[in-house]
Amino acid sequence: MYLKNRQHNTPAFICILCTVLLISIVPSLQAQLPAVPHLSTIQTAEPMGKGGSSTTFGLFQYSKVDLLPDQNQKVDIGGFEESHRVTLEIETFLMPVRFTYGLSEELDLVLGGTLSTGGVRKVVHDFYNTADALTNRRVYDQSLFDGLIGLKYNIKPDRNDNLPSLSVGGDAQFGFTADDRLNSDNEFLDHSPADSFPFFGINTYLVGTQRFGSLFKVHAGVGVFLSSKALKTTDFFTLNWQVGGEIAVSDNMWLVADFSRELPYAGVTVTNLIGLAFRYEISNTLAFQGGYNSQPGFQFNLTFGGEEAQALEGENLLF
Repeated sequence: MYLKNRQHNTPAFICILCTVLLISIVPSLQAQLPAVPHLSTIQTAEPMGKGGSSTTFGLFQYSKVDLLPDQNQKVDIGGFEESHRVTLEIETFLMPVRFTYGLSEELDLVLGGTLSTGGVRKVVHDFYNTADALTNRRVYDQSLFDGLIGLKYNIKPDRNDNLPSLSVGGDAQFGFTADDRLNSDNEFLDHSPADSFPFFGINTYLVGTQRFGSLFKVHAGVGVFLSSKALKTTDFFTLNWQVGGEIAVSDNMWLVADFSRELPYAGVTVTNLIGLAFRYEISNTLAFQGGYNSQPGFQFNLTFGGEEAQALEGENLLF
């Protein structure tokens, strides 16, 4: 009977112990979460501050081998159109690089680009029309890269009024991409398999950041990506939404987590991307962040605080 009561009370004892530990830890944290322009992968509503900068390097494994239409389509080979079965294989790593600079206390400039490690191939089956589709095929390598330029403007700053800060932004992407989507006729957009094709895209977004005292922040955003690549597909534009948060685990370290429904890189779309990272404040104006994403891959960031970020120091509010 004694053992039964002891086992029954064990979960309650653990809950009480965890509560006591949490209460004892929270007052010891005097961290003021610094303003950051983005979490692991998503934008936040916080500007860099005038003169501040942030450099990010990412690595995402991207695979797509499900584009295997059984039907034939027209293929432009050397200026002549022939009918062949065409498939696409992507086994590569995407490497996005972003640099954010604070032009003023409210306005950030974003520059960047995306490289890939190869492994993007368009395959033309039965190239010589010999009815041998397995061995008689021609493989063409495709390029995958882009450049990016954008702006983000903070329309409502954080004034400790228990209301979220808000920012609007947009960026233009341009480069070469591959046919990772089919049109409504289940055909590739580019009839020439010998090379990839150029694209131009516009990404616009609205993001919000809500701070809960000095220990917690929640971020969310929604945006629309329009691309010249999507003009002939059934999905003319892509609606993206993102959520994330950060929590102080010590005076100088924060745990960061975020989720992105869709992110465009070099004309292809990474879906359901989860990021988890730790950010460490080296000094009052310098922070380093490293983390893991679910593609899988890694994300690294180095941030130098601007004038506005320094002005927020010393506000150690709890709630």
